[in-house]
Amino acid sequence: MTELTNPYPRLIEIGAQIDNHESDLYVLATPEVLAIVKASGYFYQAFRSELDGKTWLDVPFAFLPFWEAKQGKAA
Repeated sequence: MTELTNPYPRLIEIGAQIDNHESDLYVLATPEVLAIVKASGYFYQAFRSELDGKTWLDVPFAFLPFWEAKQGKAA
């Protein structure tokens, strides 16, 4: 079984174009981004944006700031 590593910090580090909806991370698909997301072990799905016509990746539950805010509210 693959150990999960949240891809968000690495994607920020490389300057990837990121968006989100609640806990779901959306990231513009590039070869480097795809390699990072695949290596993370997280499930992802590619989709074509109706806004810009580009291919993005939807990575459910991987938008780290959402979870950090949840932890802060619970503390």
